[in-house]
Amino acid sequence: MKNPFKYGESVSGEHFTNRRKEIADIKSAIRSAQNIFIYSFRRLGKTSLIKTVLQSLAGERSIIPVYVDLQRAPSVGQFVEIYSAAIGQAFIARGEKLKKIGALFKMIIPSFELTETGGWKISFDFSKTTRGTEKALEEVYELPQKIAVERGKRVVVVFDEFQEISQYDGSAFEKKLRSFIQHHNEVCYIFMGSKTQIILEMFQDPRRAFYNSADIYPLPLIPGKDLVDFIIERFASTGKRIAPATAGEIVSLSRRSPYHIQMLSAHIWTVSGNKVKQENIRTGLDAIMLSQNELFFSWYDSSSLHQRAVLGTLAQTRKIFSRDVILTHNLGSSSTVQASLKALTRTNLVTREDGKYWIFDPFFEIWLQKKMEI
Repeated sequence: MKNPFKYGESVSGEHFTNRRKEIADIKSAIRSAQNIFIYSFRRLGKTSLIKTVLQSLAGERSIIPVYVDLQRAPSVGQFVEIYSAAIGQAFIARGEKLKKIGALFKMIIPSFELTETGGWKISFDFSKTTRGTEKALEEVYELPQKIAVERGKRVVVVFDEFQEISQYDGSAFEKKLRSFIQHHNEVCYIFMGSKTQIILEMFQDPRRAFYNSADIYPLPLIPGKDLVDFIIERFASTGKRIAPATAGEIVSLSRRSPYHIQMLSAHIWTVSGNKVKQENIRTGLDAIMLSQNELFFSWYDSSSLHQRAVLGTLAQTRKIFSRDVILTHNLGSSSTVQASLKALTRTNLVTREDGKYWIFDPFFEIWLQKKMEI
C-alpha cells in the first residue's frame, strides 16, 4: 500500500492542505493584474500553493501562466535561459505549434525535444544569441507584456525564490528588471521568497528597486484544526485510524509546518498498524533522527563554537537574552549572543519574528535537545 504522505517536493490534490482563502486572494490579484509578493518561512508550502493556483486556472484560456524557479538560475545567463523556457513551455501546454512558439524569440534560439511521455520540451542555449547578453535580456523582459497585448490575454509570471536574483550583480539587475516590469499593466507578477530577511529588504527598503512594487502578502500558518483533519483523513484513506489528540501531537511537534507534518506522519504510517498508537510517534521521531542525523550534524558542525552554544540554548528556551540564561549557559555578552544569532539567521538555522528567535527546523531542535542530554 502506498504511503499517503508526501514531503520533499511540491504537492497537489489530495496531498495539499486547505489554503482556500489564499487561493482566492491570489486568483483575484491575477485577474486584476495586481503584482503580489508572497513570503513565509521555508517549507510552509508556498510552491505547492502557487502551483495549485496555476493548475486551477489551466482551463481558463484567457490566462497564460508562466512559472519560473529561480533556484535553478544561479547566474544571469541561466536566468534568461530558464525564463525563456518557462514562457515557451506555457505555450506548449496550450497546444500551440512549435513554429509559432519559436517565432516569439528573435535573439535566443530555442530547441525542442520530444519527451518520453510524447510531449515537447523547450530549452535555450544562452551562448546562441544574435545580439549579445543585454539585448537578449531586454527581449525576455518585454515578452510577457508583448504577449498579453498581442494575444489579448492576462499573463501571470511567478518568480519562485525571487531573492536569488540578489546574487547576480547587486542592485543593477534589480533596477533593470523593475524598469521593464513597472510598465507591464497587462501582466501580473507574483514574487515569492523564503529567505525572509533578504526578501523583505528587497520589497520594504526604500533604497531598493522593488520597494512598493507589489502588494505584500505574508503566508500565514495553516490553522491547527485543519492540519489535524488533514492527518486524520490521510490515514483514513489507507484504512488506518488516528485519534484527534494523537494527530494534534504530530501538529504540535511539527510546529504546524506542512513539510514536517508530512515527514513525521509518513514515518508514523510506516510503523503503525490499523490504529496509530502513542509509541508510533516516538518510533517515527526516532526514525527521523536517524535518517536526518548526518544532515543535522553538518548544520551543527558548520557553526562556530559560540553559535553551537546558542543553538543548544535555543533548543531549551526562547529567553535567549535573559541574564540568567546567558549566565547559566556561559554565553558571554548580549552583543556576542546577538552576533551569533544574526549569523545563524543568515544560514537559516534560526529564524526571527516579532523580536523573538527560535530554531527553524523543529526536528533539528529535537535533535539538539537529545544531543544536550548526552
